[in-house]
Amino acid sequence: MDPEQNMNCHQALVGTVVSEEETERPTSEQLSENHHFSLLCQLLFLLDHVHLVMNTAHERSRQRDKKWIPLPGRYFQLIVHRGKEQSKRMDPFSVMAYNILAVFSVMQLGLIPTMAEGETTVFGAVGEQVILPCIDKSQNDGVTWKYNDLVVIQYQTQLLRGKTPFFNRSELNKQEMSKGNFSLILSQLRHSDAGKYVCGVGSRTFMVQLQVFEVTGSPSGYLLQGEKLMLTIQGPSSASTIWYDNHKYKVTAAQSRELKNGGRSLLIHQLSAEDSGTWTCHITSLSAKLDIPYKVLVIGFHHLNQETLYKAVNSTVSFSYSLSTHLQQIRELKYITGGLEWKSRADNKYLEKFNFTVTSKELPLFKQMANMQVTWKTSNHLEVKLPKVQFKDAGWYQCQLTVSRGRVEKAIHLVVMTVSADPVEPLSKWANVTLFCNLSIPVPPTAQLYWEHVNGTEKELNMLGCNEVTVKTQTVGLWRCSLQVENNVMTSIDYTVVKAAERNSCVWIWAGVGAGIVLLLLASLCTFIYTAQQQRRQRAEKMARARQDLIERRTCQCQCQLKNDYSDA
Repeated sequence: MDPEQNMNCHQALVGTVVSEEETERPTSEQLSENHHFSLLCQLLFLLDHVHLVMNTAHERSRQRDKKWIPLPGRYFQLIVHRGKEQSKRMDPFSVMAYNILAVFSVMQLGLIPTMAEGETTVFGAVGEQVILPCIDKSQNDGVTWKYNDLVVIQYQTQLLRGKTPFFNRSELNKQEMSKGNFSLILSQLRHSDAGKYVCGVGSRTFMVQLQVFEVTGSPSGYLLQGEKLMLTIQGPSSASTIWYDNHKYKVTAAQSRELKNGGRSLLIHQLSAEDSGTWTCHITSLSAKLDIPYKVLVIGFHHLNQETLYKAVNSTVSFSYSLSTHLQQIRELKYITGGLEWKSRADNKYLEKFNFTVTSKELPLFKQMANMQVTWKTSNHLEVKLPKVQFKDAGWYQCQLTVSRGRVEKAIHLVVMTVSADPVEPLSKWANVTLFCNLSIPVPPTAQLYWEHVNGTEKELNMLGCNEVTVKTQTVGLWRCSLQVENNVMTSIDYTVVKAAERNSCVWIWAGVGAGIVLLLLASLCTFIYTAQQQRRQRAEKMARARQDLIERRTCQCQCQLKNDYSDA
């Protein structure tokens, strides 16, 4: 081999190594050509060494006329000495030289085209389906897939399956085979399916490296709010891993989330209902990538931070408890108990208002309703309504659920406001009235409780740390007590102060109007009665006159008849 050819072969051998380190992976055709050329260069180096050995052997035997022939089973050296042929066993060194020459001759006769194509890496997830590519559009006659030198599936004129662990989980797409697509379909992947697969199509072979991954969670199954969850990716460690949460945001190290083992494990602290959903593990390498979803199911209440409701006396309040999941969809949960508890002060113990049970087939059954309107919307939303809130109803209302693994709960704080006056009677002239506004808890530092005269200028604020504000005034009209939290008015109550004189005049006016209406009705009634009596009297007189006239007519007729009778006689 001349120096230029030696340099070309050296560059080809080095190039095959450098191409694997490049960020962009070469195509299978380029890998095949580089692989073939490297093998040829290696064989040429061997041929040079063999040629050197043969020259040395020729120098040693230049005094004799020799012929070298290979014979079946054994190798002999045929020597022609003084016109006679003699056979002698060949030494091992000569046998090795001729073996190398025979291999080179065979490869020149057509073995090179059967060399394997470039290797392809494919990622798969446990339990899922994966496609191992094998495409040769120049062939459509048949294919043979092997795994660890075992035939997985073969198709020539009919489909044959080998005795492999995935005997019933491997398949070919016969419709695509006519187009040169001989890809192997593996279903229900297992970790044991990982390894090297070889696809033989005609004179070409394709190698596919299958890597199988799985995301596991500890603990598994459903979780409760407040628990920890460890997600771990199992599989080859050569691939890089990125985690995404249930909102498709990239997970980074935070107070409640911790990446371990170089990012292959994700620890989630203090699970909440908002963490329920599908988390994703994104696995990448230079030539393959894969997304593996993992469903996280957390049983808990949404908006776990304590809610505070501000209501006025005699108003309606609704407590809403929304669960993160439908209880009837969790097969592991066969029987659940729950209830609503109440306490008036933060340091008191909870007292049960009512309780209920949930089964996998029935809606909750409530007991001890305690004059509350309870509605179970679908199977994950509980609503409790108090029609008329009283000052004594203020406190903490906690809904709790108990399952086999533990208990979840959520509390809502109800703050009630009421107003009163002293004296309650209408305000007399030159008198004062004291207005009281009470809150069921001390006013928070970020809040204000105050009286103000509507459309006026008077205003009275409460003292810090107090739960009451009072105002002493002679001003009549509409007064309003309001609770303002962070510049937002949460609730308010109106109270009207009325003067006694104004109230008496109003009473006399309404009394006069009422008396007038009564007199008008009496006059109308008397008129109606009098008119009816007059009409009856007139009808009676007419009837009497009519009867008198009738009697007189009959008497006259009788007299006339008598006169006629006497005259005829």
